[in-house]
Amino acid sequence: WVHWPETMVTYLPEDKILFTCDFFGSHLATSELYAGEDPYVCTAAKRYYAEIMMPFRKTIQGNLKKIGNLDFDLIAPSHGPIYDKPKCILDSYEDWVSDRVANLVVIPYISMHGSTEIMVNYLVPSLAERGIQVQKFELSTTDIGKLAMALVDAATIVICTPTVHVGPHPSVFSATHLANALRPKLKYAAIIGSYGWGTKAVEQISGLIPNLKVEVLGTVLCKGLPRAADFSALDDLSEKIKEKHSRI
Repeated sequence: WVHWPETMVTYLPEDKILFTCDFFGSHLATSELYAGEDPYVCTAAKRYYAEIMMPFRKTIQGNLKKIGNLDFDLIAPSHGPIYDKPKCILDSYEDWVSDRVANLVVIPYISMHGSTEIMVNYLVPSLAERGIQVQKFELSTTDIGKLAMALVDAATIVICTPTVHVGPHPSVFSATHLANALRPKLKYAAIIGSYGWGTKAVEQISGLIPNLKVEVLGTVLCKGLPRAADFSALDDLSEKIKEKHSRI
């Protein structure tokens, strides 16, 4: 099984069909019975994997081996179209569940009075100048499923928050909780943000991610608006991320 005991695969050798239940599924309603080579189907399947299957990545690795020697032409999941050219979804799953990560930093953030946003908008080009791909997600407007999809591949997450009642902003709290629940294959993390009087945001965020087996590369917190020393610290963080990503 994959994420639930009833999620069982049935193999029909006479017709070379693999009925996979939730395995390889996608939340996609379409008039087309077969996926063909439509790249959107694999995108929808990635979202399904990110939101539902990613916590069971290690289990799926074993299940891919179990079906590896079966001779089938069709994969028929219980959600989404039938894969009549299953190589795309098989290759995608092999990549998603592997331990390989991309040279990608994911930045979920929100800002109340502009300080955190200024830091994010400085950090993004600082990373890009060092050859690092960045995806940022403004949490008051973002599609949280797209954040989950980005976490499938990312090597690093930089969690960015202003301080609210001594802790992280509720939207950042929620996104951090989600990342912890999904258990992506992240290698590194950092925390940046701002505060007015005092903050326990770093301690509280750190306590939210016990499932993320990451090396924390540092924190950058500014009091009020960021100043020259804060921007310098962000450049130092970018250098540290570049050095770590050079090894992946």
